[in-house]
Parts: sequence; C-alpha cells; structure tokens
Amino acid sequence: MHQPIMLKLKNISEYLQPSTPALLLDARSEGEFEQGHIPGAISFPILNNEERKLVGTCYKKQGHREAVKLGYQLIGPKFSEIISEAYKRFDGHDIHVNCWRGGLRSQIMGSLLQSAGFKVSVLQGGYKTYRNLVLNYLSGDFSFEVLGGLTGSGKTTILHELENRGGQILDIEGLANHKGSAFGALGMQKQPSQEQFENLLYQKLISLDPSKVIWIEDESRLIGTLQVPTQIYLGIRNGFVHFLDYAFEERKLQIIKEYGCFEAPVLAQITEKIRKRMGDLNNRLAVDAIKIGNKEDWADLVLSHYDKQYLYGFSQRNPLRSRQINLNGDALFADLLSQQSNNFSS
Repeated sequence: MHQPIMLKLKNISEYLQPSTPALLLDARSEGEFEQGHIPGAISFPILNNEERKLVGTCYKKQGHREAVKLGYQLIGPKFSEIISEAYKRFDGHDIHVNCWRGGLRSQIMGSLLQSAGFKVSVLQGGYKTYRNLVLNYLSGDFSFEVLGGLTGSGKTTILHELENRGGQILDIEGLANHKGSAFGALGMQKQPSQEQFENLLYQKLISLDPSKVIWIEDESRLIGTLQVPTQIYLGIRNGFVHFLDYAFEERKLQIIKEYGCFEAPVLAQITEKIRKRMGDLNNRLAVDAIKIGNKEDWADLVLSHYDKQYLYGFSQRNPLRSRQINLNGDALFADLLSQQSNNFSS
C-alpha cells in the first residue's frame, strides 16, 4: 500500500538562522498578512479574505466539521491554479509554509506543493509562535548610543554613515516609513501596521550583536501612527546622547532641501495641523509664507517651533548622560566611533 509522505516540520527559531535558504510562503489571507507577517515571507493565501470570513462564520454557527468541509469546498477548485502559480514563481526553490498556528492551512498547502514536486517544510507553531518570540524579545532591556540633535541636524544620514563605517544601527524611522515630525510621511511609503513594525524591529535587533554598541536616533514615543515599543523607548531615553550641535541657518538649509521640493499646498496643509502646538500667530505666518513660496520664512518659523519642542524633551534627560558635538565630516565619525566604547561600558 502507498504510504503518504509526511511533511517535515521546521522550528521557527531554526528558520530564523541566517543560513536558511528556503522561501517562506504565508498561507493566510491577504488581510492577515498585511496585519503582520514574518519579514521576508511571501503572501500565498490558500483562502482569500472573503473565503476565510465564510469559513469563520461557518465555524461559529455550525462547528469544526462543517467549517472544514466548507474550507475544502472552497480550496479544492483552486488546486490546479495554486500549483501552476507555484511552478511559475517558485520553481527550483525549497519552500517553508506557515499559517497562523501551523495547522490545517499549512498542512493543505504544504501537502499540495509537496505532491507537485517541491521540497516543503511547515513552520511549527506558525506565525503565532513567531509573534510570541517577538513580544518576549521586545520586553527585554536595551542599551543604545543615541544620536541627538535639533531638527535638520542630519541624524539619519549620520546614522547610516556610521553603519557604512562598521557601526551597528537601528534605524527606527526607516522601519516605520516615517521621519518623525508632522511632515515625516512626505516622500515615504505607507507605514506598516503596529504589529508589523514590531516584527521589523525584532528582525533587525536579532541580527545585531548585543555585546557591541548599537546606534539609534533620539526618538519620541510616537513615529507617525506607530508607537515605539516601551523597552526600546526606555533604552533611548536612558542611553548616552551625542548631541549634534549645528547652527540654525545650516539646519534651515537642510529642511528646505528635504521638504521644499513638495508642493506649497501640501506643506501649508500639514503646517496648519500643528497650529495648536505652534501657536496661532506663528502658524498663520508660516502658512502664509509657504503659500506665497517664501520657503525661508516658513522654514524659520517651523524650525523654531521644533527646536523648542526638542529642547524641552532634551532638558528632561540626565545632563551627565550627554555631550555636545559640533564636528563635521571624517572628524565627526572618528569622534563618535572612538567615544562609543567608553560610554557603552559606563
């Protein structure tokens, strides 16, 4: 008698090792995938959003068996389509499959692809186990060297140059697709969900060596619509701050370069949103300035507003845990990279 080939189970922790070469297919619906997924996974749903909803409703009203029957009724006609798409996109690759708990959807998808000739493993425990890893890891303690400075200091550019010179960085703004201020979404892609933001932070952090310095920008608790996880935020607030002390005019030129390329109506609309925090008079002056194309006056007023905000937050820090820097170019990076060891061990 023919014996069915059992699917191989892959431990999530084992999958996360850098040497793992196989593709990861996420068999959950598009909506579940968008809400949160293992970074690097490819959405390959066995049930789409509407079909999953139908099965879920059936489960609640009629129970497990009827839901399983309905699931197979919906999936069965798509077997040929799924296999054809897999041949087209994944031929020649080993495959890992995950769903929510490594259950029926993974088993069906894995068995189908294995029968079509693919080498398949199912992630044991599925995405749920991965999320538990993420949440447990993000609840730990973090130590950072912090790049601080007023708006327009070029902290992100400096952060990435530190990486180019061998430093370890955690670019929260890059992972959040947002530059932090009210204008931070301009020129950026859509922000991930909060859940996926946490997944991305975890994925980056586990690739770094915690025994060595990790550089990070001085961030507020919120970045656009996303909240920095509590322990990472505390790591920023408790870290040693290297305050980039650059002149107002120099920073103003940077702001005009970064945001002046966007249309005046867009900048005016965003500026109006910070009226309450900025003050009515200064806000009206800034809006009027950008509407007539006076980027200099607009940048003056907006930058002064953000300077006040940042300096207030900075004043709440331990003064013994910061220093000012006004170096540029190679001298700046030589200074930062030479200082980090002493501060990290203190």
